Amino acid sequence: MSWLFNRRNFVVCLVSFLITAGGFALTGTIANTSSEEVQVEYRAPVITHAYALRKRAILYNNVGLTQAVSGNPFLKSAWYRTYSAKLSINGKSQIAYQVKDTNGKHTFWVLRSQLKSINSNSYNLKLTGAGSRFYHKKVGFFGDSIPAGWDGYHFYMNNAYPDWLNKYLGTNNRVENFSVPHAKIVGNRFAYIGTTKVAQDLPVAIKYHETNIRNMNMIFLHIGTNDYTNYSGSGNLKNVMRHLKRSVMAIKLLNPTAKIYGVLPLTRFTADGQNRQNMSNMYGYTFGQLRSAEAKLYRRLGVQVVNFDQIAPNLITDQNKDIVYEDHEIHPTPQIAQKLGYYLAKYLISNHN
Repeated sequence: MSWLFNRRNFVVCLVSFLITAGGFALTGTIANTSSEEVQVEYRAPVITHAYALRKRAILYNNVGLTQAVSGNPFLKSAWYRTYSAKLSINGKSQIAYQVKDTNGKHTFWVLRSQLKSINSNSYNLKLTGAGSRFYHKKVGFFGDSIPAGWDGYHFYMNNAYPDWLNKYLGTNNRVENFSVPHAKIVGNRFAYIGTTKVAQDLPVAIKYHETNIRNMNMIFLHIGTNDYTNYSGSGNLKNVMRHLKRSVMAIKLLNPTAKIYGVLPLTRFTADGQNRQNMSNMYGYTFGQLRSAEAKLYRRLGVQVVNFDQIAPNLITDQNKDIVYEDHEIHPTPQIAQKLGYYLAKYLISNHN
């Protein structure tokens, strides 16, 4: 099979594809007859961020853009930038990214203008089982750095796992994500994200987003790990659960018909790699006891419990923590955020009433 790419100068691509269980595998070679002059002015690592390909995007096997590959077989893939390069193409400046797919099987260079946000309406990832059940549902999140899309060092803004959940469910709405790094169940703090002041801890987040809550169909709470942290000021486990109950009841009062989900805190590790599950904090309870208490309270209040250890048991383990956590302790990489969204969507499709 061959394609003729029409650009300012044409590129003749002789490409063959092998059909596999996962789609198409590139097996051919590409001949480039372009006369464009490409100069690389600089190349440097860049903060990882997820993108989708625009329709008719062209991928390249090197930064000099001398070997072109059709992007058509990869339009449903997510692409994570790893390097940025400033190019001069016939004297005009362009930015290109080196990108890898989610599983790291494919690596290409692509002009930034050929990429789009994963939240673009034209980027359709809706899972088959979702049908129309979630169409136009308004999804809201309250929580800490994990649903906020903070990797411990940077935001992967609009690439957080709630964004991926929305894409896989096919809601056709943007998720209302009021999660803030370092948020706690106990507290009344505000924080700045850039220059924007936001309600940080759960009680004030609920208070300042009452109108949004009234209009939500599905509300997710993913919070608690920062209360467990030593010197958090949250007190003992009984106090933490008392505050969590108060917040859940406040949401129920604002929106009695919304479906509420309680997401248990993700597995957490120490700086030297030990699992915190059975480690007591200064307030006298372990991380495992926090998770168990949250689950028990959620069930008692009619909140559906989400436990990633059960719905994605091999995603985050003692063995792979240094790969799946950006800081090796608690904050997932952007690629793992995508998988969290995927597994949560699969779970909801099977368990949403």
